[in-house]
Amino acid sequence: MRRQPLTGWRAGTSILGVAAVVGLLSILVITTVAWIVGTEHTALSALTGTLIVYVVLLLGILGISAVLAGDANLSMAGAAIVYIGQILLIVAALLALRGQDWMQGRAFAIGAIVQVIVMQVAQVLGYSRGRHIVTAELPAETAGESR
Repeated sequence: MRRQPLTGWRAGTSILGVAAVVGLLSILVITTVAWIVGTEHTALSALTGTLIVYVVLLLGILGISAVLAGDANLSMAGAAIVYIGQILLIVAALLALRGQDWMQGRAFAIGAIVQVIVMQVAQVLGYSRGRHIVTAELPAETAGESR
């Protein structure tokens, strides 16, 4: 069963918008807090973690929108591919950066985890905001007509 063309893309625009704005604000707050409680290396590590999660989760929203625009029978498999891909990208980035002198793993991890939570909440808010009430007028049953 094929859905309406671009239905998933339309549904994802509100989610993407809210997540993008909230995610950017979160990057600023998380990095500032990391700098206050630590050093510039702590802040840079937290900034790196939040930025990586920000980009990967926004790409995930686009990926899920593409999955929803496609064949309904492939939705679960497509969602699993997007989810596993997100995890792999974040882990690959951490592994690629772990040898850097400025990298503090704990600050990276805390920044990334907080960013994931903030962006998940933002996605739920974006979804709720983007929902529309659908009303339908059902045909009135005529007297004497049986089902």
